[in-house]
Amino acid sequence: MKRKIVPLRTKIFTLVFCLLFFIVAGMSAVFYWIQAKETADQVHQLSLQTAQTISFMPETSAFLTDDRKSDTLLPVLEHIQERTAAQSISIAGRNGTALSTYQNAQPLHESDSRSLIYGGSYTVEEKGTDGEAIIGKAPIVQAADGHSEVIGTVSVEFSKKSIAAQIASQTGNILLAAALALLVGIAGGLWLTRSILSDTLGFEPVKIASLYKKTIDEIRLYSDELRAQTHEFMNKLYVLSGLLQLGRHEAALEFIQREADSVSLQQHIVFKQIKDDLIQAVLLGKTAKASEKKISFSIEQESVLSGIPSHMDGHALLTIISNLIDNAFEAVRQKESPCVSFLITDASPTLIIEVTDNGTGIGEQTVSSLFEKGVSTKGENRGFGLYNVKEAVDACGGVIEVLPNDPSGTIFTIYIPKNAVKGDGHG
Repeated sequence: MKRKIVPLRTKIFTLVFCLLFFIVAGMSAVFYWIQAKETADQVHQLSLQTAQTISFMPETSAFLTDDRKSDTLLPVLEHIQERTAAQSISIAGRNGTALSTYQNAQPLHESDSRSLIYGGSYTVEEKGTDGEAIIGKAPIVQAADGHSEVIGTVSVEFSKKSIAAQIASQTGNILLAAALALLVGIAGGLWLTRSILSDTLGFEPVKIASLYKKTIDEIRLYSDELRAQTHEFMNKLYVLSGLLQLGRHEAALEFIQREADSVSLQQHIVFKQIKDDLIQAVLLGKTAKASEKKISFSIEQESVLSGIPSHMDGHALLTIISNLIDNAFEAVRQKESPCVSFLITDASPTLIIEVTDNGTGIGEQTVSSLFEKGVSTKGENRGFGLYNVKEAVDACGGVIEVLPNDPSGTIFTIYIPKNAVKGDGHG
């Protein structure tokens, strides 16, 4: 099963989006935490200052000591509550007198003991009139007979629910800024992906790697064929030089004429009838390689190729021809008179490639697994040539036919429709 290839555009965009999302989310969380902490600190300070301010008011101590009615003090406390947005303001005295802006007034709490005993101001977080709350506590002090006495406490309560609502309203601006930053980042990510794909001419990395591999394979193929061709020409020059040194001029002329006739016929077929540079180069290289290996390699005079159809991959056709010829060379290497022939023609609606050898042939049981990867009758670490042929033929939408060659050997025939849509073939 083939691994699904994710396009480069998707990879870059996903990476940029995830990176921006986590950065923006992280910064938003930090800002929220800072905002919550600052708001809580401000509430602590406000509740404490408000409680201290009320404790210093003459009306407060007079309410507890002179038994004054609450009608005078309560409106003042309600006004302060409205201005500070407090949940409630309560006054409780040692004598049991109590006053609150929230329903029924409550007497002294356990948390009031610090103010009553030490006369200090502080804040506590405990259950209030509407759930958990931040409460500022301040002592109400009365001076009498040259000394001071704590006669009660003031409690200013701020509900944590209201604090959370306040923070949420302030967080809206943070979320809006985060959303804008994310949108700008997404736009930048899209621009970056387009810029990178523009620099790579729209090719995905997998395609670039494939083209690079094909180019390297092609260069290696040309290098090998050129080396073989050079070696063969040098051998012929040595033969010619030896005949001339021996004074056998007629034999030298006959050798030159024979080689010229052979080369002339092959070159006529290659250069006049086959109209593709890659195929021409491969056939010339294989001709030299065959000569070096003492193999009779012939290109059929009926061969003709007007050009590779636009929908076909030239590299795939190159792979098919090169591997089939090399496979034939291997098949005849033990024969006394090794012969290999090659035919290519596009005279009909189907491109036909045929390679014939007079080797030992292929058994019927072997044919079924001949094109599997790693399967070969030539030893270990082999069996990739015909597998590559099968892959290339399938890519071109063609089929492969394998038949015995009478009296010995094998005929490989490839049929590729010139107007076919690429798909899976079968052999």
